Amino acid sequence: MAQDRRGEALSAAGGVSVIVPTRNRPALLRAALDSLLAQSRPVDQIVVVDDASDSTDWLAAVTAMSPVIEVVREERNRGVSAARNHGLDRARGGYIMFLDDDDLVDRRFVEEGLAVLAANRSADGVFFRYRTTVSGETCDANVDLPPRAQRETRVSFPVALLGTENPVHRATLEQRPVTAFLRYLIPINSGLIRRSTIGAVRFPEALRQGEDTCFWISLAAAGRRFVLDEHAYAIVRRHAGNATRSRVRYLSEIQPCYERLLSEGLLAAPDDVFLAHLKLLWFKTLTGGKGAGRHLQHVLASPRLFVAELRFWTANLASRLRRPAKGGLEQLAQTALEFDGIAGGGQRDIAADESRVQQVEQ
Repeated sequence: MAQDRRGEALSAAGGVSVIVPTRNRPALLRAALDSLLAQSRPVDQIVVVDDASDSTDWLAAVTAMSPVIEVVREERNRGVSAARNHGLDRARGGYIMFLDDDDLVDRRFVEEGLAVLAANRSADGVFFRYRTTVSGETCDANVDLPPRAQRETRVSFPVALLGTENPVHRATLEQRPVTAFLRYLIPINSGLIRRSTIGAVRFPEALRQGEDTCFWISLAAAGRRFVLDEHAYAIVRRHAGNATRSRVRYLSEIQPCYERLLSEGLLAAPDDVFLAHLKLLWFKTLTGGKGAGRHLQHVLASPRLFVAELRFWTANLASRLRRPAKGGLEQLAQTALEFDGIAGGGQRDIAADESRVQQVEQ
């Protein structure tokens, strides 16, 4: 009863709840939590959902970091979607953030996110642009992080890569959000959402990849609307733990995401439906998966949309290849990382990335 009253008060007061799934990464987790506890406008609740980590030695230390931290432990490994859903069920704030245990947020994220939503009362959520850190260095002066979060960005890559590139256009996110989430990388930690707009929508627990894409598109397809803020307040960390997964495995595991979007009718615009079929055709062709013929038939039946997609990706590639002249080594390295699968949600090979960077340095 007392917890129910606290939850009602937290929601009524516009409190902010943050959901942090974690598994076997206590050092990265502490840095992520530091970035939350350092917010210029304090968060009101942090729900850390431990997805059955092998050790529980870290639990007491994390719980002691702040009274706003609640640690919930799953008895078996159920995956990140189940962990986020568990966190959503326990969240009491009127606003929701998601932060993976290996990512960070700038200390101005919450304060400015709430200000944007206060100024845009018809918006259901705000998304910030993001930076990617892949480095043996700390963050630059434009990223406002507490000391431990800066230390924990130091990982085993040869150069500092700090990018603010997020190709999604404001008009696309704000006018065609389904298209935005389908086409562009919009990190899970870049949004602040009104709790009331989420309702019963949850992350699909059967998916191994693309669960966040399905979640956001489910909200967008239900009529939710979002605004884009130009500040790069979301920080995505690339490190050995998330950079070494097999690309072939990713290409296989992402297919059910797009198949789900099509089967559930979440894609209404013809160009969105076409893009999902085109991606599935490409993924199935690369992995030898069954059912490519159906997607090929859909693609061949829409030559106009195929030409439009070809023009889009040609222009996209040309834009990325022009970056070195503007940004030098850092931009070229960032382009290599993004274009080699990150922008499409894929995973990379560390040795290949290091080879590319060494070639650039030479």
